[in-house]
This record gives sequence, structure tokens and C-alpha cells, in this order.
Amino acid sequence: MPELAIDPRKVGGAFSVDENARRIIHYRFAENVCMTSEAGWASTMPPIKVKFALGEHCYQDSVHSFWLGQRLPELRQTERMDFETPPTLRSSYLAEPPNEEFLKFCETMQLQTDALLRLVGLYRVLKTHLAVYYRHHMTVTDQVCDAPTVRILRHILLEEEEHLHWGQAIYEELADTPEKRRAALAWQLELEDLLVRSGGVVGRS
Repeated sequence: MPELAIDPRKVGGAFSVDENARRIIHYRFAENVCMTSEAGWASTMPPIKVKFALGEHCYQDSVHSFWLGQRLPELRQTERMDFETPPTLRSSYLAEPPNEEFLKFCETMQLQTDALLRLVGLYRVLKTHLAVYYRHHMTVTDQVCDAPTVRILRHILLEEEEHLHWGQAIYEELADTPEKRRAALAWQLELEDLLVRSGGVVGRS
């Protein structure tokens, strides 16, 4: 009888426990930025379907943030943890930007008032960036010892990639003139410049 239950995962990965926790703290901050942007913008966006989508994405991003917070105590990060809850339900509410440059990028994105440019910043820049880093983290981390992080990121990505599909569709719909496209691309370039200068969601190495 051949061996059928084969586990292709290998022990060992790119991140120490502390580095893993550090990155998750920054991921939580970014998810909170997405959540607060969607919550703040939903009521002022004219198309009703955009209001509905932002409201749904806001809820999902709040859940993503909570899931990431649940992983932190398991990685020895107990700061801002609720000790009143049972051990298996504890979560840390710690969320920090990797540096001041990333914070500036987020603030610049959130202060935008134009409806199309808001969506460009959130979906074509920040969420696209996060999806790449989440998938990278899943690939290079310890697939055995860090399996809980892999599971969390896999479930987050299922929804984040749906967000990206919607974001691209609404971009195609709203950026319906050459002038709007040029403005959108110029804004995207400005935000990406800030993002690159910061080193992204994990900061400069």
C-alpha cells in the first residue's frame, strides 16, 4: 500500500515568532485603516450600491482585524489583551503602523474627498498591496508551526480578493472618461510613491 496521507509542508520558515507578531500588528493597523475608511465614506458616497459595498467590506475588515488580534497572544504578544475572556477567546487589540511614513500614506488616502479617488486609494493601492503581502506571508512562513497564521490569512484573502474584484469593477464604471482616468492614475501614483517610501505595511527592512 503506498503512502497516501502525505503532508508536503516543511518545518521552518522566514519569520521568527517576534517577527511574525510584528507583522501581524501592522496588518491589524492596515485592516483598521480599511475599516475606518469604509465606515467614514459610506454615508457620503452617492451611488447606493457603493454605500452597500463599503458597509459590507467594513464589517468584513473588522472581522479580519479581530482574527489577527486573536493570533497575537499565541505569538507571545499580550499587550492590550483582554485577560477577562477565556484563554481560547483572548485577543490583543494592539495595532500599530510600521513607521511614520506608512501612517502618512494612510492619512493622505483617508483625507481624499473625491469619490472615485477614494476608491482608487483603498482598492487599487492599499488593498492590492495587502493581498500581495498576505499571500507572501502564507508562502514563506513556517507551514507547520505557524499554521494558524496561514489559516487566518487564507480566510482573509478569500474576502479581500472579492473586495479587489469589486474595486476594479467600480473603477471601470466610474472612471468612464479619459480625464477621470488620468486623474485616477495620477492619484494612484502619488499614493504609491508614499507607500514605497514607507516600505509598505511591514516597513523598511
